[in-house]
Amino acid sequence: MSFLGILVVILAFLAAIFTAGYNDRPSKTKKGTR
Repeated sequence: MSFLGILVVILAFLAAIFTAGYNDRPSKTKKGTR
């Protein structure tokens, strides 16, 4: 059960990192869009 929770946390972290990277690429000219 704990292994499943760790896996979910890792997946969530990877998803957040990937989305942040993809969102940061096109908005390189604009600073502080968030």
